[in-house]
Amino acid sequence: MMIMKKIRHMHRYREIATALAKFGFGYIIKEVGLFHLLSLPKIMTADLNGNAKPLGKRLRLLMEDLGPTFIKLGQLLSIRRDLIPGQLTEELEKLQDDVRPINSTVIKHIIEQELGASCDDLFDHFDEQCLAAASIGQVHRAVLKTGEDVVVKVRRPKIEIQVEHDIEILRDLAHLIEQHYNWAKHYQIRDIVDELATAIRSEMDYSREGRNTEKIKKQFENNDKIIIPSVYWEYSTKKVLTTAYIDGKKFSELAALPHDNFDKKVLADRLVHSFLNQVLINGFYHGDPHPGNIFFLPENKIAYIDFGQVGMLTNNMKQNFAGLVIGLMRKNTDLLVQTVRQMAVSSDDIDENKLKRDLDELRDRYANIPLSEINIGNAIADLFNVTQRYRITIPKDYTLLGKALMTIESIITDLDSDLSMIQLAQPYGKKMVLERLNPKNALTKLWQEVTGITEVIFELPHQLKSTLTNVNKGKAKFEMNIPQIDKLLLKLDRVGNRLSFSITLLAFSIVIVGLIIGATFGNSFLAQIPAIEIGFVIAFLMFLLLIYSIIRSGRF
Repeated sequence: MMIMKKIRHMHRYREIATALAKFGFGYIIKEVGLFHLLSLPKIMTADLNGNAKPLGKRLRLLMEDLGPTFIKLGQLLSIRRDLIPGQLTEELEKLQDDVRPINSTVIKHIIEQELGASCDDLFDHFDEQCLAAASIGQVHRAVLKTGEDVVVKVRRPKIEIQVEHDIEILRDLAHLIEQHYNWAKHYQIRDIVDELATAIRSEMDYSREGRNTEKIKKQFENNDKIIIPSVYWEYSTKKVLTTAYIDGKKFSELAALPHDNFDKKVLADRLVHSFLNQVLINGFYHGDPHPGNIFFLPENKIAYIDFGQVGMLTNNMKQNFAGLVIGLMRKNTDLLVQTVRQMAVSSDDIDENKLKRDLDELRDRYANIPLSEINIGNAIADLFNVTQRYRITIPKDYTLLGKALMTIESIITDLDSDLSMIQLAQPYGKKMVLERLNPKNALTKLWQEVTGITEVIFELPHQLKSTLTNVNKGKAKFEMNIPQIDKLLLKLDRVGNRLSFSITLLAFSIVIVGLIIGATFGNSFLAQIPAIEIGFVIAFLMFLLLIYSIIRSGRF
């Protein structure tokens, strides 16, 4: 199957192999057996060591060179501070998704195919010049026949075919890399590729983005200070999304605007509260709130746009995030350890004492900093750096939230340097803790647990019958996973060797006693036969051989 895929995508494989060699990752294609894909000139010029530029920069340039699928992979990796070092994620955050615009004639043709009418029939005006062009789609401004100003986002032609081919290739490469590198197997990079596939398919589905937009718009239906664009469904499909045009100012333009219309302190406060409301109250939030996706309007109103990437938190996730906020706020290491344990996907053999000691060091780093000056985004990033050292995997939902928090915090720091996000988050965190302690919620959770146990009990006879049937048919398979099995086997080896040494020593002692008895009764028949001497020599040689083998094994 893999060979057939390689044949089908040979040209793209060659492009990827060439790019890897170009940016100093030639050793990877050489070790996984793809070096033959390079042409002779490329082999001669391949960079096998990558010494020319830093790793992070080479990785970023590689992603940009290979196009939309790899750019999205880099953006996905940039939020996984629990998996890769901070210096790499910081470089990947610089990934540029700006590409050359497609001719407006092609864009109009796609709109006509999707909406079943010409642009002249659909719009009173359609701007030929695009507002923005990215690797997946581009945006044009237009005016509907009914007079509303809108923006029309259109997916690039044949982009889904390219993405699907790249995902197939990435899966194959991930499989090969996991076979050659233990770190790749540990971090399960095939799962990361599957995560990428889900994320990029969701982002290409503009009808999903429209639903995301409406869901967040509903959160602020009673707040006229937070603006979310309306979706025009009659002008939208999976490949075309039409939303209301937001006539606002970009973050970079605020410095030159009059203070009367835009109060930066008020904007900062509203931005934080609107984001925390999304996260901790609704559990559904803008996953990429960078300055390009936020506009500022008169009367200190804030508008969010572009909901292709969103984050979702369950009630338990919200509780865990609240625990992090409270733990950081109170500098409570025990609470942080407990929360990390609840958040993480990790093995059971973590040295919890060392983890706690590292978290103590992290706490001490912030101990002398006033609460108002603590940067919650950096604190969470430091926390993820600690979990990375212990190979504790944090679910993507938390790492996406961590990145979004850092992005929002960088904006509010520029708007109002005196504003503390962790102080503003404190009431939300306390509210979440109180909700968890609420007797009604506790009883509800208890009832859910009891219901779950009841279902398991009713299923038990069926499961037991199925298990016994498999045992009778010889299909049962048993696996035992013992933590620190190597240490246990080493101890058993040492016990066995010491026992063998003791038995041999006892046998040798018996032979010595036999010699003494023989010497005492020198006139006996026993004294005439050299059996004892022969036995002594054999026993002594065996004794020396055993001692040598035990000492050589180093397990005594």
